[in-house]
Amino acid sequence: MNLSSDKEVARKSLLFLNTFLLIVHVIFLLFFSIAQVTVMAIMNIFSVISYGAGFLLIQKSKTNHQIVITFLEIMIHMFLAVLCLGRDCGFQLYFIGCAAVVFYAEYFSVRLVGRHIGAVFMSVCSGILYFIALSVSRNVGVLYPLGQGLQNTLMILNSTAVFIVCIYFYSMLTRIAAYYEEALSRQANHDKLTGLVNRFYLIDHLQQIFDAGKMKNYWLAIVDIDDFKMINDGFGHNCGDFVLKSMTSIIESCCGDLIACRWGGEEFVMVGAMPGGAEAESAVLETVRNTVAEREFVYDGNRIKLTITIGAAPYLENQTIDDWISAADKKLYIGKHSGKNQVVI
Repeated sequence: MNLSSDKEVARKSLLFLNTFLLIVHVIFLLFFSIAQVTVMAIMNIFSVISYGAGFLLIQKSKTNHQIVITFLEIMIHMFLAVLCLGRDCGFQLYFIGCAAVVFYAEYFSVRLVGRHIGAVFMSVCSGILYFIALSVSRNVGVLYPLGQGLQNTLMILNSTAVFIVCIYFYSMLTRIAAYYEEALSRQANHDKLTGLVNRFYLIDHLQQIFDAGKMKNYWLAIVDIDDFKMINDGFGHNCGDFVLKSMTSIIESCCGDLIACRWGGEEFVMVGAMPGGAEAESAVLETVRNTVAEREFVYDGNRIKLTITIGAAPYLENQTIDDWISAADKKLYIGKHSGKNQVVI
């Protein structure tokens, strides 16, 4: 979910709310007209017009205006409905629903036009009006008495409408929160350039395996691109990024079930269980080395030949994770100072 898709989700949610409320108020208009509740019939004419205009406001990206108009319409409409028909019809429930939904409405406004609408203030106002409406209704009485059966029907319909809106928007908030939690987790655990897991994730992952006592047959290999600085200096850092991405593709295609990690700079790490021991590990790493050595990397018309040096070490009993990594790093050091372009195990 990038910024554009995020905005699209917010826009569609707002359209859903506007459409839902328009349908509800059309039904209210018909009902109040038939029941001869004149005040509410007139109110719903204005309500239908306001929601019809809401589609135009959404289309013109005047989201915050549409949200505020919707909030005011709901407050006025439900206040009058409680006064006219009493508490037993359930119109006061919309105040409670509105007090919650305005926070997601603020999300609409921020994501679509970058403006806050004062959700806390609006929610407090909704709560205050809820208590005022109940108090006035108790003291003044019902202006348009309805039969008990009709009151029960309205209570059921209004309760259902409030539940539908709340369930929809709470589910949307949950989905959005889950998405961003996953996105933040991926950002924290993956290298932005290559998409591989980073060293922080890998060390944490290895520590979990170590704590579970499941390090048997594990190998760790550090892969280093030879003379990488010459690529950056000779062809530019964009070319260097291209090489790192290309290396990622090669390593991922060769490593099988091993975990591939961007360790930092021009270094990568491959780690995992290799029941076949040194021979199996050497075969995998030689495949990676040969693939790189035989590949011609073409960037912006430049043909570049690369080699890599790899140092690998098995996990030995009673080693710490740091000791194990240091053992592989020492093998890499040996390879770098004895001709490069080789695998040292």
